[in-house]
Amino acid sequence: MYDPKDWYWLADDGRLFSSAAGDVITDDLPAYLDWREAGHLPSLWPSDGVGAQTDAALQSVLAPYGVYLDLIALKVALKACIDADAEAERLKYITPGAGQAMTYQAKADEARRLQNDATPKAANYPLLSAEVGVTAPTLTGVGAVVLEAYQQWQTVGGAIETARLTAKKQVDDAETAEAVRAVRPIWP
Repeated sequence: MYDPKDWYWLADDGRLFSSAAGDVITDDLPAYLDWREAGHLPSLWPSDGVGAQTDAALQSVLAPYGVYLDLIALKVALKACIDADAEAERLKYITPGAGQAMTYQAKADEARRLQNDATPKAANYPLLSAEVGVTAPTLTGVGAVVLEAYQQWQTVGGAIETARLTAKKQVDDAETAEAVRAVRPIWP
């Protein structure tokens, strides 16, 4: 039965990678000999696009199973997961999309300008004007709602960013694969 977390890959040059050990091993280790005695044969070390048996080619086979060739690859993968998790956390509070993010920023900019405008004209605030009667009955009311939402987002977004960066630093500082895998961001 194939278990990518407890398997071996043999390269043409004799390198033998153990996913359980997370490293290249010699073929005289007891765990490998026991595994072979159980009737298993190592898989051929995968090749890249030009036919070379590279670490990167093997890593691409193992990564979907959470197996990494070295601590650096594990750290890179976990930091990418932390970034993806942070984005998922953000999406609990905001609408996805680059265009939507630009719209939020532009609305906040309009709302800040509106605060200091003694004689506001709707034409000068197209995004806020589009919300009059939907978000609030007046342009000034829409501006106030947008600024309040922006302030709330600053608090939540800042907390998410702190959790994301703290977790990534913990990954960078970890000295073993076990310590890397133990890192868990604490989302707000």
